[in-house]
Amino acid sequence: MKIEYRTPAGTGSYSVLADEGSTTDRIKGYQPRLSKQPLVSPLFQSLAPLVADLGNGLWTLSFAVDRVHASADAAALFIATHAATFNVVGNFDLKITVGGQVVYMTACVMTEFTPDPHSDQSTVCKYGFMGGGYTNTAP
Repeated sequence: MKIEYRTPAGTGSYSVLADEGSTTDRIKGYQPRLSKQPLVSPLFQSLAPLVADLGNGLWTLSFAVDRVHASADAAALFIATHAATFNVVGNFDLKITVGGQVVYMTACVMTEFTPDPHSDQSTVCKYGFMGGGYTNTAP
């Protein structure tokens, strides 16, 4: 699995976020999730509200990346500098490659970046993204 990103969404080339093809990255807990967002409206003197599917959906994606660094200093520096990559205001496009399949999470925003120093030479970073599109059609 390989996860790439670009910002602002719809422009430029992709940069690698994590690549299991390398010897240093392991992606864990990859979980795309679609939450439907129906209209729920209370009705006058009714026991049950009106619930209508308007076709709205919200995609969320979460995963963690376990990385091995060259040294303890490199791991500490990575955490400090990697956060700046995502400290921009704007939407991201994600490109996820699994085998021969490619899916895209388009115009999404980062909702979580939680670094966890795992040991002296490795880090585990949890990522979360939220957006309206999860598709195999390139943006």
